[in-house]
Amino acid sequence: MSIIKVASKKAKNGYTYKVTFKYKEYGVTTSYSKSGFATKKEAKEHESMVKAEIKEKGCIKKECTKTLDEVYQEFLKVGCNGYQENTIYETKVYYKRINAKLRVTPISRIDYPMLQEFFNNQEHKSLDTNKRIKKALNRVFKHALKTQYISTNPMDLVDVVGIDNKIERENILCPSDFITLVDALKDMDKFIYYAFAIAIEIGYYTGLRISEVIALNKSDVDLENDIIHVNKKLVYKGLKKDEFHTTHQMKSIKSNAIIPLAPPLKQSLIEWFKTNPYERIICDIEGFYINPANASTMIRKVAKPLSIDFHFHMLRHSFITNLVTNNIDVKTVQELARHSNINTTMSIYTHLQEEQKKNAINNVFSTNYSKNTLNLN
Repeated sequence: MSIIKVASKKAKNGYTYKVTFKYKEYGVTTSYSKSGFATKKEAKEHESMVKAEIKEKGCIKKECTKTLDEVYQEFLKVGCNGYQENTIYETKVYYKRINAKLRVTPISRIDYPMLQEFFNNQEHKSLDTNKRIKKALNRVFKHALKTQYISTNPMDLVDVVGIDNKIERENILCPSDFITLVDALKDMDKFIYYAFAIAIEIGYYTGLRISEVIALNKSDVDLENDIIHVNKKLVYKGLKKDEFHTTHQMKSIKSNAIIPLAPPLKQSLIEWFKTNPYERIICDIEGFYINPANASTMIRKVAKPLSIDFHFHMLRHSFITNLVTNNIDVKTVQELARHSNINTTMSIYTHLQEEQKKNAINNVFSTNYSKNTLNLN
Protein backbone atom coordinates (compact mmCIF):
# COMPACT_ATOMS: atom_id res chain seq x y z
CA MET A 1 0.00 0.00 0.00
CA SER A 2 1.52 3.33 -1.07
CA ILE A 3 -0.51 5.67 1.19
CA ILE A 4 0.08 5.15 4.93
CA LYS A 5 -1.55 6.83 7.93
CA VAL A 6 1.11 8.03 10.39
CA ALA A 7 0.54 9.16 13.97
CA SER A 8 1.47 12.78 14.58
CA LYS A 9 1.22 14.83 17.77
CA LYS A 10 1.44 18.08 15.84
CA ALA A 11 -1.52 17.28 13.55
CA LYS A 12 -4.96 18.45 14.71
CA ASN A 13 -6.59 15.06 14.23
CA GLY A 14 -3.54 13.16 15.53
CA TYR A 15 -2.23 11.79 12.24
CA THR A 16 -0.90 12.64 8.75
CA TYR A 17 -0.46 10.64 5.55
CA LYS A 18 2.74 9.36 4.02
CA VAL A 19 3.45 8.41 0.40
CA THR A 20 5.85 5.50 -0.01
CA PHE A 21 6.51 3.20 -2.95
CA LYS A 22 9.25 1.43 -4.87
CA TYR A 23 10.11 2.23 -8.48
CA LYS A 24 12.86 1.61 -10.99
CA GLU A 25 15.22 4.47 -11.83
CA TYR A 26 17.11 3.58 -15.00
CA GLY A 27 16.63 -0.11 -14.23
CA VAL A 28 17.64 0.10 -10.56
CA THR A 29 14.98 -0.48 -7.84
CA THR A 30 14.68 2.62 -5.65
CA SER A 31 12.40 3.72 -2.82
CA TYR A 32 10.49 6.99 -2.59
CA SER A 33 8.77 8.42 0.47
CA LYS A 34 7.35 11.73 1.58
CA SER A 35 5.24 12.40 4.64
CA GLY A 36 3.30 15.25 6.23
CA PHE A 37 0.18 15.32 4.06
CA ALA A 38 -2.91 16.55 5.93
CA THR A 39 -5.38 14.47 3.91
CA LYS A 40 -5.34 11.22 1.99
CA LYS A 41 -6.44 13.14 -1.12
CA GLU A 42 -3.35 15.38 -0.97
CA ALA A 43 -1.14 12.31 -0.58
CA LYS A 44 -2.72 10.62 -3.62
CA GLU A 45 -2.36 13.74 -5.76
CA HIS A 46 1.32 13.96 -4.84
CA GLU A 47 1.81 10.26 -5.58
CA SER A 48 0.23 10.65 -9.03
CA MET A 49 2.43 13.66 -9.81
CA VAL A 50 5.65 11.88 -8.80
CA LYS A 51 4.78 8.71 -10.73
CA ALA A 52 3.97 10.79 -13.82
CA GLU A 53 7.41 12.42 -13.53
CA ILE A 54 9.08 8.99 -13.28
CA LYS A 55 7.18 7.79 -16.35
CA GLU A 56 8.16 10.85 -18.36
CA LYS A 57 11.80 11.29 -17.27
CA GLY A 58 12.79 7.88 -15.91
CA CYS A 59 13.73 9.40 -12.55
CA ILE A 60 12.64 11.84 -9.84
CA LYS A 61 14.31 15.18 -10.22
CA LYS A 62 15.96 16.21 -6.95
CA GLU A 63 15.77 19.90 -6.07
CA CYS A 64 19.11 21.65 -6.60
CA THR A 65 20.41 23.27 -3.40
CA LYS A 66 23.19 25.22 -5.11
CA THR A 67 22.91 28.98 -4.73
CA LEU A 68 22.95 31.38 -7.67
CA ASP A 69 26.50 32.33 -6.69
CA GLU A 70 27.64 28.70 -6.70
CA VAL A 71 26.10 28.09 -10.13
CA TYR A 72 27.71 31.33 -11.40
CA GLN A 73 31.15 30.15 -10.23
CA GLU A 74 30.52 26.77 -11.88
CA PHE A 75 29.52 28.58 -15.09
CA LEU A 76 32.87 30.44 -15.10
CA LYS A 77 34.78 27.18 -14.59
CA VAL A 78 33.03 24.76 -16.93
CA GLY A 79 30.05 26.41 -18.61
CA CYS A 80 31.51 29.33 -20.54
CA ASN A 81 33.57 27.49 -23.16
CA GLY A 82 31.30 28.58 -25.99
CA TYR A 83 31.50 32.27 -25.09
CA GLN A 84 34.02 34.83 -26.29
CA GLU A 85 36.49 36.28 -23.80
CA ASN A 86 35.00 39.77 -23.99
CA THR A 87 31.54 38.30 -23.26
CA ILE A 88 32.86 36.45 -20.20
CA TYR A 89 34.47 39.67 -18.97
CA GLU A 90 31.19 41.54 -19.41
CA THR A 91 29.36 38.78 -17.51
CA LYS A 92 31.73 39.21 -14.55
CA VAL A 93 31.30 43.00 -14.56
CA TYR A 94 27.49 42.99 -14.58
CA TYR A 95 26.98 39.98 -12.31
CA LYS A 96 28.57 42.06 -9.53
CA ARG A 97 25.57 44.39 -9.70
CA ILE A 98 23.17 41.68 -8.53
CA ASN A 99 22.18 42.05 -4.86
CA ALA A 100 23.49 39.72 -2.15
CA LYS A 101 20.03 38.34 -1.29
CA LEU A 102 19.55 36.96 -4.78
CA ARG A 103 23.07 35.56 -4.94
CA VAL A 104 22.66 33.35 -1.86
CA THR A 105 19.23 32.03 -2.88
CA PRO A 106 19.14 28.42 -4.20
CA ILE A 107 18.81 28.72 -7.96
CA SER A 108 15.91 26.23 -8.02
CA ARG A 109 13.89 28.60 -5.83
CA ILE A 110 14.50 31.72 -7.91
CA ASP A 111 11.33 32.35 -9.87
CA TYR A 112 9.90 35.02 -12.16
CA PRO A 113 8.32 37.19 -9.39
CA MET A 114 11.63 37.31 -7.51
CA LEU A 115 13.60 38.30 -10.61
CA GLN A 116 11.01 40.80 -11.83
CA GLU A 117 11.00 42.47 -8.41
CA PHE A 118 14.79 42.81 -8.58
CA PHE A 119 14.64 44.51 -11.99
CA ASN A 120 11.68 46.68 -10.97
CA ASN A 121 13.84 47.99 -8.12
CA GLN A 122 16.44 48.89 -10.75
CA GLU A 123 14.06 51.23 -12.62
CA HIS A 124 16.01 54.33 -11.52
CA LYS A 125 19.14 53.02 -13.22
CA SER A 126 20.20 52.98 -16.86
CA LEU A 127 18.11 50.80 -19.16
CA ASP A 128 21.25 49.72 -21.01
CA THR A 129 22.89 48.67 -17.73
CA ASN A 130 19.83 46.67 -16.70
CA LYS A 131 19.74 44.93 -20.08
CA ARG A 132 23.38 43.91 -19.62
CA ILE A 133 22.65 42.62 -16.11
CA LYS A 134 19.81 40.54 -17.55
CA LYS A 135 22.13 39.09 -20.21
CA ALA A 136 24.73 38.19 -17.57
CA LEU A 137 22.08 36.48 -15.40
CA ASN A 138 20.60 34.71 -18.40
CA ARG A 139 23.95 33.07 -19.21
CA VAL A 140 24.06 31.62 -15.69
CA PHE A 141 20.46 30.36 -15.89
CA LYS A 142 21.12 28.77 -19.30
CA HIS A 143 23.99 26.86 -17.72
CA ALA A 144 21.65 25.79 -14.89
CA LEU A 145 19.17 24.58 -17.50
CA LYS A 146 21.83 22.52 -19.29
CA THR A 147 22.94 20.91 -16.04
CA GLN A 148 19.28 20.24 -15.07
CA TYR A 149 19.50 22.31 -11.90
CA ILE A 150 16.28 23.94 -13.15
CA SER A 151 13.65 22.74 -15.60
CA THR A 152 12.67 26.16 -17.02
CA ASN A 153 14.45 29.48 -17.36
CA PRO A 154 12.57 32.22 -15.44
CA MET A 155 14.68 34.89 -17.15
CA ASP A 156 12.64 34.35 -20.33
CA LEU A 157 9.67 36.03 -18.68
CA VAL A 158 11.46 39.05 -17.18
CA ASP A 159 10.85 42.56 -18.53
CA VAL A 160 13.65 45.07 -18.07
CA VAL A 161 12.91 48.66 -17.08
CA GLY A 162 15.17 51.66 -16.57
CA ILE A 163 16.09 55.14 -17.76
CA ASP A 164 16.83 55.26 -21.47
CA ASN A 165 19.66 57.80 -21.48
CA LYS A 166 21.25 56.59 -24.69
CA ILE A 167 22.11 59.53 -26.93
CA GLU A 168 20.83 59.24 -30.49
CA ARG A 169 23.98 59.26 -32.63
CA GLU A 170 24.78 59.36 -36.30
CA ASN A 171 24.97 55.87 -37.78
CA ILE A 172 27.05 56.64 -40.83
CA LEU A 173 30.07 58.73 -41.72
CA CYS A 174 29.41 60.55 -44.98
CA PRO A 175 32.25 60.57 -47.59
CA SER A 176 33.14 64.23 -47.02
CA ASP A 177 33.36 63.81 -43.21
CA PHE A 178 35.36 60.61 -43.70
CA ILE A 179 37.95 62.44 -45.82
CA THR A 180 38.01 65.44 -43.46
CA LEU A 181 38.60 63.31 -40.36
CA VAL A 182 41.26 61.09 -41.94
CA ASP A 183 43.15 64.14 -43.27
CA ALA A 184 42.93 65.89 -39.88
CA LEU A 185 44.39 62.85 -38.09
CA LYS A 186 47.23 62.49 -40.61
CA ASP A 187 47.97 66.22 -40.32
CA MET A 188 48.61 65.78 -36.59
CA ASP A 189 52.00 64.47 -37.74
CA LYS A 190 52.24 61.86 -34.97
CA PHE A 191 52.62 58.10 -35.38
CA ILE A 192 49.66 57.28 -33.13
CA TYR A 193 47.24 59.62 -34.96
CA TYR A 194 48.35 58.33 -38.36
CA ALA A 195 47.62 54.82 -37.04
CA PHE A 196 44.13 56.01 -36.05
CA ALA A 197 43.61 57.39 -39.56
CA ILE A 198 44.57 54.03 -41.08
CA ALA A 199 42.23 52.24 -38.65
CA ILE A 200 39.36 54.47 -39.80
CA GLU A 201 40.18 53.81 -43.45
CA ILE A 202 40.22 50.05 -42.86
CA GLY A 203 36.86 50.24 -41.07
CA TYR A 204 35.33 52.43 -43.77
CA TYR A 205 36.48 50.32 -46.73
CA THR A 206 35.99 46.84 -45.17
CA GLY A 207 33.29 47.10 -42.49
CA LEU A 208 35.54 45.33 -39.98
CA ARG A 209 34.80 45.76 -36.29
CA ILE A 210 37.36 47.70 -34.24
CA SER A 211 38.67 44.57 -32.48
CA GLU A 212 39.22 42.98 -35.91
CA VAL A 213 40.92 46.07 -37.34
CA ILE A 214 43.44 46.35 -34.50
CA ALA A 215 44.20 42.61 -34.66
CA LEU A 216 45.35 42.82 -38.30
CA ASN A 217 48.97 42.12 -39.21
CA LYS A 218 50.79 43.08 -42.40
CA SER A 219 50.91 39.39 -43.31
CA ASP A 220 47.08 39.40 -43.38
CA VAL A 221 47.13 41.83 -46.32
CA ASP A 222 47.90 40.36 -49.75
CA LEU A 223 48.80 43.40 -51.85
CA GLU A 224 49.48 41.24 -54.90
CA ASN A 225 46.03 39.65 -55.00
CA ASP A 226 44.17 42.58 -53.40
CA ILE A 227 42.66 40.63 -50.50
CA ILE A 228 42.66 40.78 -46.69
CA HIS A 229 42.55 37.69 -44.48
CA VAL A 230 40.25 38.28 -41.48
CA ASN A 231 40.80 35.51 -38.95
CA LYS A 232 41.33 37.03 -35.50
CA LYS A 233 40.28 39.79 -33.14
CA LEU A 234 41.78 41.64 -30.21
CA VAL A 235 41.01 40.60 -26.62
CA TYR A 236 41.51 43.58 -24.32
CA LYS A 237 38.59 44.13 -21.91
CA GLY A 238 39.68 43.87 -18.29
CA LEU A 239 43.32 43.35 -19.30
CA LYS A 240 46.47 45.46 -18.90
CA LYS A 241 48.15 46.78 -22.04
CA ASP A 242 50.88 44.12 -22.01
CA GLU A 243 48.21 41.42 -21.65
CA PHE A 244 46.33 42.32 -24.84
CA HIS A 245 46.28 39.41 -27.27
CA THR A 246 44.43 38.11 -30.29
CA THR A 247 42.09 35.14 -30.57
CA HIS A 248 40.82 33.17 -33.55
CA GLN A 249 37.46 32.77 -31.81
CA MET A 250 35.48 35.20 -33.93
CA LYS A 251 31.96 36.55 -33.41
CA SER A 252 30.59 33.98 -35.87
CA ILE A 253 31.77 31.53 -38.53
CA LYS A 254 31.06 34.16 -41.20
CA SER A 255 33.37 36.64 -39.42
CA ASN A 256 36.33 34.54 -40.48
CA ALA A 257 36.72 35.46 -44.15
CA ILE A 258 38.83 36.66 -47.05
CA ILE A 259 37.64 40.07 -48.19
CA PRO A 260 38.54 42.32 -51.14
CA LEU A 261 41.06 45.12 -50.70
CA ALA A 262 39.63 48.39 -52.07
CA PRO A 263 42.07 50.40 -54.27
CA PRO A 264 42.04 53.56 -52.07
CA LEU A 265 42.77 51.46 -48.97
CA LYS A 266 45.52 49.58 -50.77
CA GLN A 267 47.27 52.85 -51.62
CA SER A 268 46.99 54.10 -48.02
CA LEU A 269 48.39 50.84 -46.64
CA ILE A 270 51.35 50.89 -49.04
CA GLU A 271 52.26 54.38 -47.80
CA TRP A 272 51.70 53.42 -44.16
CA PHE A 273 53.86 50.31 -44.42
CA LYS A 274 56.77 52.56 -45.41
CA THR A 275 56.39 54.45 -42.12
CA ASN A 276 55.30 51.67 -39.77
CA PRO A 277 58.18 49.24 -39.10
CA TYR A 278 56.06 46.79 -37.07
CA GLU A 279 54.15 43.67 -38.13
CA ARG A 280 51.02 45.01 -36.43
CA ILE A 281 49.22 47.41 -38.73
CA ILE A 282 47.51 49.41 -36.00
CA CYS A 283 49.82 49.98 -33.04
CA ASP A 284 51.47 52.72 -31.00
CA ILE A 285 54.94 54.08 -31.67
CA GLU A 286 56.47 51.21 -29.65
CA GLY A 287 54.58 48.56 -31.61
CA PHE A 288 52.09 47.67 -28.85
CA TYR A 289 48.40 47.04 -29.43
CA ILE A 290 46.20 50.10 -28.97
CA ASN A 291 43.28 50.03 -26.52
CA PRO A 292 40.17 50.53 -28.70
CA ALA A 293 38.45 52.58 -25.98
CA ASN A 294 41.41 54.97 -25.72
CA ALA A 295 41.63 55.20 -29.51
CA SER A 296 37.95 56.13 -29.80
CA THR A 297 38.34 58.82 -27.12
CA MET A 298 41.37 60.38 -28.84
CA ILE A 299 39.71 60.30 -32.27
CA ARG A 300 36.56 61.97 -30.90
CA LYS A 301 38.68 64.83 -29.52
CA VAL A 302 39.91 65.50 -33.05
CA ALA A 303 36.48 64.95 -34.60
CA LYS A 304 34.50 67.22 -32.26
CA PRO A 305 35.91 70.59 -33.50
CA LEU A 306 35.14 69.37 -37.03
CA SER A 307 31.46 68.88 -36.01
CA ILE A 308 31.78 65.13 -36.58
CA ASP A 309 30.10 62.87 -34.00
CA PHE A 310 32.42 59.88 -34.38
CA HIS A 311 32.12 56.36 -33.00
CA PHE A 312 33.97 53.46 -34.60
CA HIS A 313 30.98 51.21 -35.28
CA MET A 314 29.52 53.87 -37.59
CA LEU A 315 32.21 52.82 -40.09
CA ARG A 316 30.61 49.38 -40.38
CA HIS A 317 27.20 51.00 -40.95
CA SER A 318 28.79 53.30 -43.53
CA PHE A 319 30.33 50.35 -45.36
CA ILE A 320 26.99 48.50 -45.55
CA THR A 321 25.13 51.69 -46.52
CA ASN A 322 27.56 52.36 -49.35
CA LEU A 323 27.00 48.84 -50.69
CA VAL A 324 23.20 49.06 -50.55
CA THR A 325 22.96 52.56 -52.03
CA ASN A 326 25.11 51.40 -54.93
CA ASN A 327 22.57 48.65 -55.68
CA ILE A 328 24.69 45.69 -54.56
CA ASP A 329 22.47 42.61 -54.19
CA VAL A 330 21.55 41.48 -50.68
CA LYS A 331 23.48 38.17 -50.84
CA THR A 332 26.69 39.97 -51.78
CA VAL A 333 26.09 42.52 -49.01
CA GLN A 334 25.70 39.66 -46.53
CA GLU A 335 28.98 38.09 -47.66
CA LEU A 336 30.92 41.35 -47.55
CA ALA A 337 29.42 42.38 -44.19
CA ARG A 338 30.09 38.84 -42.91
CA HIS A 339 26.64 38.53 -41.35
CA SER A 340 25.99 34.98 -40.13
CA ASN A 341 22.23 35.46 -40.56
CA ILE A 342 20.78 36.88 -43.78
CA ASN A 343 17.90 38.33 -41.72
CA THR A 344 20.37 40.79 -40.19
CA THR A 345 21.37 41.92 -43.66
CA MET A 346 17.77 42.02 -44.86
CA SER A 347 16.65 44.27 -42.00
CA ILE A 348 19.40 46.80 -42.80
CA TYR A 349 18.92 46.38 -46.55
CA THR A 350 15.17 46.95 -46.36
CA HIS A 351 15.51 49.93 -44.04
CA LEU A 352 18.04 51.64 -46.31
CA GLN A 353 15.97 50.98 -49.42
CA GLU A 354 12.93 52.53 -47.69
CA GLU A 355 15.05 55.58 -46.87
CA GLN A 356 16.10 55.80 -50.52
CA LYS A 357 12.44 55.72 -51.59
CA LYS A 358 11.55 58.47 -49.12
CA ASN A 359 14.42 60.61 -50.37
CA ALA A 360 13.34 60.04 -53.97
CA ILE A 361 9.77 61.15 -53.20
CA ASN A 362 10.99 64.17 -51.24
CA ASN A 363 13.27 65.20 -54.09
CA VAL A 364 10.59 64.82 -56.76
CA PHE A 365 7.68 66.28 -54.81
CA SER A 366 9.50 69.15 -53.17
CA THR A 367 7.84 72.42 -52.21
CA ASN A 368 8.77 73.87 -55.59
CA TYR A 369 7.09 71.06 -57.52
CA SER A 370 3.63 72.73 -57.43
CA LYS A 371 4.91 75.49 -59.72
CA ASN A 372 5.50 72.95 -62.49
CA THR A 373 2.18 71.09 -62.29
CA LEU A 374 -0.67 71.64 -64.73
CA ASN A 375 -3.53 73.89 -63.68
CA LEU A 376 -6.63 71.82 -64.37
CA ASN A 377 -9.17 74.38 -63.10
